Amino acid sequence: MKRHYLLPLSIGVVVLSCLLALIQLTGAENSVVGYLPLTDGILWNNVTLIFPFLITFFGGFLMNREYAEDTLKSNLIIPVSYRKLIFAKIAVTVFAVTLFVAVSFLCSILFALILRYPFNLEDVGMAFWKLFVVGITCLIAVMPIIVLFTLKRNLFLAGTCGAFVYGFCGIFVANTRFTSWYPTTSGLTIIKYEPNSSNYQMASAIFVLAVCVFFSLFIITVARRNLYD
Repeated sequence: MKRHYLLPLSIGVVVLSCLLALIQLTGAENSVVGYLPLTDGILWNNVTLIFPFLITFFGGFLMNREYAEDTLKSNLIIPVSYRKLIFAKIAVTVFAVTLFVAVSFLCSILFALILRYPFNLEDVGMAFWKLFVVGITCLIAVMPIIVLFTLKRNLFLAGTCGAFVYGFCGIFVANTRFTSWYPTTSGLTIIKYEPNSSNYQMASAIFVLAVCVFFSLFIITVARRNLYD
């Protein structure tokens, strides 16, 4: 990862998402400006436009390296199971998502300072919490796609395209009664994106995320084992 363009390119995409949120906030008529509205705009773009496809591409790229570099056979003869290798790459993906969240958070602070939006420590803590939760829930939501579309060489590219559509459809689902049932928007329920909304069902959101985790583990432990063992 230190030698590859993927990480800086991914960070650049996150920064562009934050810039887009800034333009949307300042360019819209009669919009409520401020630090928290800016953060909500960044969060919205992350959920619906950036994180689903970016996380899928990042995680899929990591797992696909065994095919691209033809190192799978060499890895299988060392005393580390293929399952542990996959979980290690998932751990790296989790770290990358945390980094993406940190970049989004720092951009929100920087833009607020430039535009002189007032904020306090409570606002900063709330903003980071929302961005972090949404980042992790997006990771959980797309994890079945990552592990499924990396069963074959270069199939992760198709998974990335599917993840983009998957995330984009969240635009039409968010703020409806299906918000809690759609994986990529379930994080909006947990953070209560719209505090006065009656569409959020916490139990449903947690159930959906648990199902995503279950399917991910099933694919890793069953499908991949049958494929390589």
